[in-house]
Amino acid sequence: MFVATLVMTILLLIEVVPSAVVNLTRAQAGLTRLDKLTRLGVLQGRNMWVVTVLGVLHSLGIIGVLVGLGVPLAGVGGAAVETGAFGWILLRQLRAGDRGRELFAYGLFTSMALVVLVLNALR
Repeated sequence: MFVATLVMTILLLIEVVPSAVVNLTRAQAGLTRLDKLTRLGVLQGRNMWVVTVLGVLHSLGIIGVLVGLGVPLAGVGGAAVETGAFGWILLRQLRAGDRGRELFAYGLFTSMALVVLVLNALR
């Protein structure tokens, strides 16, 4: 069970760490991607608080899933934060009318976070 948790945590971190960095640093590439997904107008300077909140949430999620390798309850919390963050973006996409392949990436990220959550809960 631990090996599965470790592998899934690493896979999740491959997505989460760059997301946290681009949101906290407000990197143009990250802002462009977030604006395309959420249609919040961050490229026009609107709703910039969302970028900061997502950066902080991803950072907390990273800490949680890493600590969760030793303390499964922390892993549940960190994965729950990631599930919420990725799920929120996925919901924004659905509300904006995205369908099919446009939903694949954040559907995958949300699923990975859920798997990490369940694996930690089972441990």
